[in-house]
Amino acid sequence: MLHIDRCARFLFVLLIIVAAMRSETAHAEIDGLGEDGWHTWQVRAVDAAPEMCCFSWRRGSVTKKQCDLDGTNGGFSSSDDSLASGDDVQIFALMKAGVAMKIRLFSSTCPVSANSPIIDLGPIETDDSVEWLQRRISGGADIRSNAIAAIAVHEGREARDALVDLARPGNDEDDREDAIFWIGLVRIDELGAELKRFVSDDNSPDIREHAAFSYSQSRATDVAEVLIQQGRNDGDPGVRSQAWFWLAQTEAAESEAAIRRALLDDTDEGVREEAVFALSQLPEDRAIKALATVLEDRQLGMDIREKALFWLAQTESEEAFEYIDQLLSDN
Repeated sequence: MLHIDRCARFLFVLLIIVAAMRSETAHAEIDGLGEDGWHTWQVRAVDAAPEMCCFSWRRGSVTKKQCDLDGTNGGFSSSDDSLASGDDVQIFALMKAGVAMKIRLFSSTCPVSANSPIIDLGPIETDDSVEWLQRRISGGADIRSNAIAAIAVHEGREARDALVDLARPGNDEDDREDAIFWIGLVRIDELGAELKRFVSDDNSPDIREHAAFSYSQSRATDVAEVLIQQGRNDGDPGVRSQAWFWLAQTEAAESEAAIRRALLDDTDEGVREEAVFALSQLPEDRAIKALATVLEDRQLGMDIREKALFWLAQTESEEAFEYIDQLLSDN
């Protein structure tokens, strides 16, 4: 029995040592990017991550093309399609004398080229990758922005928590805006409540406005409700104006009624004018009807009705011109 107990203790200690060695190896793989040139590694992507690659748009069709890591823009676009659950994302880092000069991210299926060989580190634990990327957020604007984007699409709790921490007050405002954008794009299911707090409660009007934009681009089911509440209740006229614009962009059925209500209730002239412009951003048939309704509403001031007439003419649609001709002949 004593021999068995000693063997068990030995095996237990051995397992701890092996686990520690594996952990150290994983960190070494990601931290040991000392060789100059491009390095790449794969991590598991969050379920809502979009397909990220370089695309060409021609005559309404979208074609995936090879991304040049050494190109001047070095950016990427995302398609409307999400990656299949469990797919990988490919992180690229250009290293020089141990310092990250560029960070790029693409879907693992995206074709990529560079002027020099790309050193492939293979799959890396998501937590190790997130930790490495977090240490690069103090770099230049391009490095920081791409590091935050890369963190956002990592699967797992550590990436989620890192994104929330970056979005919170006290951080650089550009970093906050990047984190908030990615929360709406890829982590709304996990962090929708957090994003709504930024929409309504943040001390910075710019952040509240940006959070509303992020929410408007998400797949949340209550987007219209959140934007309407901000348009009615936010203390900053600029934020309220932008809320009506984003509401119209969503094409939600509630848009016309909510924006017309703002034309009657909001005491700020600038907000009312921007609300008329927001109506013009609805789909054309709805925009024409909404602007005509404003034009005919004698509860509204002449300045607002004139704005409606202006934006109605800007649609350049036959229906709008016929309406204006009828209006002129009646007078």
